[in-house]
Amino acid sequence: MTGGRMTITYPRAFPSGSWFTEVEFTLSESSTFNVLQNGAVQTMEYGESIWLAKYTTKPLYEATMRHAWQSWWLSLRGGKTFLGYDPEKVYPAFYGASVLSLTKAGGGAFTGAAVLNSYTATTVGLLGLPASYKATSGDMLSFPWNGVKALHMVVEDATANGSGAVTLSVWPPVRSSPAPGASAVVDMVRPSCVMKIRPGSTSAVASKSSPPATFEAAQTLI
Repeated sequence: MTGGRMTITYPRAFPSGSWFTEVEFTLSESSTFNVLQNGAVQTMEYGESIWLAKYTTKPLYEATMRHAWQSWWLSLRGGKTFLGYDPEKVYPAFYGASVLSLTKAGGGAFTGAAVLNSYTATTVGLLGLPASYKATSGDMLSFPWNGVKALHMVVEDATANGSGAVTLSVWPPVRSSPAPGASAVVDMVRPSCVMKIRPGSTSAVASKSSPPATFEAAQTLI
């Protein structure tokens, strides 16, 4: 803090509160295909898949728009970053918010975080979960990677063993260059990635009719 003012740190969190009425949170297409004369279909990956988001807020009153959101957007000008996530997947689907009332297999309250124990291109091995923890297709998880964050979706149901260990099939592929940190903390609650707002995508009109605000964002890997 300098001169009584709090220093802004990045990536920023959203303004506190429950804001969104509609969110599209999707993985970008990073492949192309070609149909041959014999009917064969060739596919090719041409780049990294990144998460894209389109956010629509609740109708906002003038003061709320001005104080909470317009100032937040202004602080992100020049390519500053924020922590983006899918509001519909803040918690694992099987448990909802009650996941935070579980106990880890080794004892102690489960805080929504596991430990990265191993990985392949399409799997992550986790430790530190509650015994028989149930992961459901569509759940998401994130962990630190290359100074930003990796964000993956679980693509097959799985159940942890009695020691709180499980191997999950995930997508997009796990990036191994550079390698994820050993014993990285894996967020199973409010998993997020580092994002930037698309220039020109923000619509925020302060009006007595209280229109919603909208904006688009893309994950950044550097």
